[in-house]
Amino acid sequence: MDRYKEIIPDFEKFKEVVKTHQPFDCRVNSLKTSVEEVKQHFKDEGITFEQRDWNKNFLKLDKRPGKTYAHWLGKVYVQESTSAVPPLAFDFSKKDVEKTKVLDMCAAPGSKTTQISGIMENKGEITANDVKSQRTRSLLANIYRLGCLNVKVTEQDARDIKENGGSKKYDKVLVDVPCTAEGNLREKDYLKKGVQVKDSKNMSELQRQILEKAFKLCKKGGEVVYSTCTFSPEENEMVVKDFLDKGMLENPGFSFPHSKGITEWNGQTFSEELRKTVRVYPHQIDSGGIFVAKFTKL
Repeated sequence: MDRYKEIIPDFEKFKEVVKTHQPFDCRVNSLKTSVEEVKQHFKDEGITFEQRDWNKNFLKLDKRPGKTYAHWLGKVYVQESTSAVPPLAFDFSKKDVEKTKVLDMCAAPGSKTTQISGIMENKGEITANDVKSQRTRSLLANIYRLGCLNVKVTEQDARDIKENGGSKKYDKVLVDVPCTAEGNLREKDYLKKGVQVKDSKNMSELQRQILEKAFKLCKKGGEVVYSTCTFSPEENEMVVKDFLDKGMLENPGFSFPHSKGITEWNGQTFSEELRKTVRVYPHQIDSGGIFVAKFTKL
């Protein structure tokens, strides 16, 4: 992790926090219940919890929630809290959500798909895609358990998704790409030393290909949100910078603690536009790590 010393604020605190275990988080499924009802479920089961101040739909627990009554009923979804950040970058404030078409290109196991379904209140249409049958099985199971009625599932390489024209294009495309996952270092000890640069560079080629396809699938003026759960600039800003001619970067306007994207790395200088991207580090909101870039397609 030392190679990130110059870009991670309060690096010493970062190093201390990543030595601790990742909190047990769950998201309340608004399609089936309310936060208050889930709180009562956990009180009845003797589970201690704390409501996340930056996202009221998230509860931080003292134990894993996977075997709780609320989980089995689909009232909560076990989800690392920063995993919920990318969907929050989309603007769902418009009244025509019933006509909104969303594509989640790399959707399994379904945390972000089901979150978006809840935000849309089961209206509109979501296409959730993943590449392997084992992954789509878990995706389908979670969609069913959480009662997401506005989702259909496809199974193919994201780079091969068919491109449709005109009104058949998507209003919003989530590009939560495969990555080296350094943001999960509190759960996986082998990540605490960081990944090799060559692995990030190799991964970035796939990421670029998927993001390229996302712009082809999105309507002009639509939203494309790119995200990873890694700290590597090679997979984050250095991928995003290659698409500034296809989309205009937007500041998502998050109010919780986070950092801006970087504009310099290893002697290279990038566009100031990249400061509109978002980095969240584990010590900022007691979580994992995430990177988010929001585009409006040109």
